[in-house]
Amino acid sequence: MKIGTQDILLPTTMVGNYPNPRWYDGHSFAQFPKGEFIYDAISREAFDDAVGSIVRDQEYAGLDIISDGKVYGGDSPYGTILYHYVERMTGYKTSGPPIGLPIYSTLYSPTVVGEVRREYSFHMANLRAVRKATKKPVKVSYVGMQVLAAASTNEYYPEVRDLAMAIAKAFNEDFKELADNGCDIIQIDEFVWPYGMGDWEIEVFNTAVEGVGCQIWTHTCWGNYSGTPGYFPDDAETEFGAWVLDQRPGDAPAPERARAIFPHVLGANMDALNYEVGRTGEDDLEPLRENGWNKDFVAGVIDVKSTVTETADEVADRIRTVLKYVPAEKLGLTTDCGLINLPRMIGQGKLRALANGAAIVRKELTA
Repeated sequence: MKIGTQDILLPTTMVGNYPNPRWYDGHSFAQFPKGEFIYDAISREAFDDAVGSIVRDQEYAGLDIISDGKVYGGDSPYGTILYHYVERMTGYKTSGPPIGLPIYSTLYSPTVVGEVRREYSFHMANLRAVRKATKKPVKVSYVGMQVLAAASTNEYYPEVRDLAMAIAKAFNEDFKELADNGCDIIQIDEFVWPYGMGDWEIEVFNTAVEGVGCQIWTHTCWGNYSGTPGYFPDDAETEFGAWVLDQRPGDAPAPERARAIFPHVLGANMDALNYEVGRTGEDDLEPLRENGWNKDFVAGVIDVKSTVTETADEVADRIRTVLKYVPAEKLGLTTDCGLINLPRMIGQGKLRALANGAAIVRKELTA
């Protein structure tokens, strides 16, 4: 795969949230800067040190592309999903009903009461902290536009599409700023796509990435909030109009996953598509072949919902399976999703297994 100016065979990286150092969460200095401003010098030092710790874990494991780890500051998991962006855009009121999305109803839905525009930078602080800590290619992750639109209570725009388009324009401004400052890859986490796509999601996506001067990857997620896979709830299992995390019916069907995003995703202006294979197996790889996917594909080959660390040989076997569907020159490797629900020591081991498994298969391909 082409990563920046480099050609890397089976490049390795990780998806999404990584466990923050324990000393960072829950402390008053765990604050994220807004734009160029930060609360105080202690907070900036703590933030940079926390990101640096996560970078070192990745470099020690041997990953080829270094991620920001989605360090947002504070100890609320919601901040990593939604509030971070809401607080940096105009038009939002940070209150509302429970989110009406499967597995996310323990969270509340912020309310759109005015025009949505970018007010502060979303992730420049992440990029600068990662760039300070590594010389390897850098990837910065964003929550997707459809995620934010679906999770919002819209009391301003005529349609959800209009809200999503406003968010996309705010993101486009932020993407360009990061690309201009040396970000190699922007990863967009669109974890509502597997629940079904309509006729405007790709238009919104393409608006967000138009004119951005770095690679765009898209991670579509099969569900990982509190370690819970995504599902379609039973209509009877509701509370205040939202689905409740701990009340999944035993016979609740899972989303269609990969088949739900095709063929729509073929029209998205992205460089690489990414989703999990490690936990679910190869069934979700068949749509790549059926729909003629010819761009890069980044396969999740590390099960983030298991506390058991894979061996390098197990990872190599998963990579060989993916190679039946994706040519080696178009394949990247990553974790299924974020490692946030695992202890950091287990996350470290899983990253090493990813890098070591890739090394086994690289040797076979170049022998």
